[in-house]
Amino acid sequence: MSKTPIERLREVTRDRERLRREWDARRNLDVLNLLKICIPAMFGCERFGLFIRDASSDSLWLECGTGVTERSIVVSAKGSMVGEAIETRQPIIHNDLLSTDGAHHLVEKQSGFEVRNALTVPIHDLHDGSSIGAIQVLNRRAGGLWGSEETQQLQEIAHSIGGAVAMMHKGQHLLAQARNLDRQIATLHSTESAIRGGHMLRTFPPANEAFGSGFLHNRVGSTMMPPFIDPDAYKDLSSSWDTGPNDIFICTHQKVGTHLLKKFLVETVRTLIPLPSRHIYESGDIGSDTVPWPSVMYSQKGRRAWEEHIAKTHDQPRLWYTHSSYDDLPVRSIHPETKFILVFRDPRAVAVSQYFFYKRHPLLGIPDELDLDTFVSIFIDGDLYFGDYHRHVMGWLYISDERIAPDQLLALRYEDLVEQKIPCAHALLDMIYPGATPSEQAIRNIVESTEFNRMKKEITENPQSFHLNPKVYFRSGTTDDWQTHLSPQAIAAIDEKTRAIWGQDLSCPPMTNVKTLPSKEETA
Repeated sequence: MSKTPIERLREVTRDRERLRREWDARRNLDVLNLLKICIPAMFGCERFGLFIRDASSDSLWLECGTGVTERSIVVSAKGSMVGEAIETRQPIIHNDLLSTDGAHHLVEKQSGFEVRNALTVPIHDLHDGSSIGAIQVLNRRAGGLWGSEETQQLQEIAHSIGGAVAMMHKGQHLLAQARNLDRQIATLHSTESAIRGGHMLRTFPPANEAFGSGFLHNRVGSTMMPPFIDPDAYKDLSSSWDTGPNDIFICTHQKVGTHLLKKFLVETVRTLIPLPSRHIYESGDIGSDTVPWPSVMYSQKGRRAWEEHIAKTHDQPRLWYTHSSYDDLPVRSIHPETKFILVFRDPRAVAVSQYFFYKRHPLLGIPDELDLDTFVSIFIDGDLYFGDYHRHVMGWLYISDERIAPDQLLALRYEDLVEQKIPCAHALLDMIYPGATPSEQAIRNIVESTEFNRMKKEITENPQSFHLNPKVYFRSGTTDDWQTHLSPQAIAAIDEKTRAIWGQDLSCPPMTNVKTLPSKEETA
């Protein structure tokens, strides 16, 4: 079974630490530190550098020096003083570099240090005599010039450190491995940090792979579920939960505006409905403590936490969100006063947003090399988390039984939540608190709280129980950035499926049986 990104991060970090210890042993840090102390004092120079020849390329890296870090400067062997000394196997003196072209000007740009003069001597492998590096002193103080005496002294030092440099030269495979591990760590750390510290979820075996690699999941019936949902807990919830009159469900597939709608509803409840002191909505939190995901809450915290939440919110509006399809909704029965709010989005935008979301999620094991076109093919096939997106939306719009009456369901487009906030706020208020007559200022306050940048800033500074890292997951907040990401072929493929299932409107299925916003023509 494939490891999760967190498990891989730990493993790769251990490997990197092992390589670091092995490389430090080869580097002989005692020798390098001694050079840093002694050479500037011995030669009266402003800077020095120890360069090592890269065995796999025509370049040289700065291993240590004055005011620099390991490998902070890499220069081509051709056209550089260091390369010239190594190639000719002879010392090189340049006492007027301000007016001379060469790689030293690149070093100036990289380090901000102006080179006036330099003395460079090659370093040879004491066993086979090959040139493996060079040592260089720069800018003799007091305006002096480099001459034969300094050259001889520097050659003696180069000879004395030849064995230590040879160890580093021959251990370059460790550096290549370390650089590869560093790249993996950077990627995995970025992924792992997408969930805030202390909010990582447990996963449940067997967590199978899909599509050849990654997409770790379990199944409830035929539906793919992420590995942090326990199928047994899901089934228990489905066979025991009877919803109540104050339950309000946010019903979404993934990456269609879930958190935006959570913010709308929490602000509506805390602004317009009288609440007892210290109520969970009082702080404006939209995290899992306030608006739980039922199947995740039950899976991660167990039945007792579930029952405590039910008891704590028994006499006030109780908000939930779920990504389940209508047929997979984990309830035993639905109260006739329970309310449902469906949000859906242009399928092209959903495909792009899910792609970035899944790749950054630390528990799904999505391969780093997965490209967007490949993901679009998976998205169109429809056997993804929580099922086919197009059919998921249609299942809520065209309910297959009589458990939910038409007036229990409000359907909203994500695009309207972004672009028609005031009408959406009124529609939501009418749904959850019919008959209320809020002031226009109250509506404006709700609407302003849902602005993308304000939400992101607020959650970043005070996340409360919001478990995701908003810097990673709050990506754009726009409605049309899919146009800059999808290829023409991917757009055509998604559009073809949309027409087949939704009809000719590529961003919105027909909505004839549910409450929704009035059309622009109706309000004109």
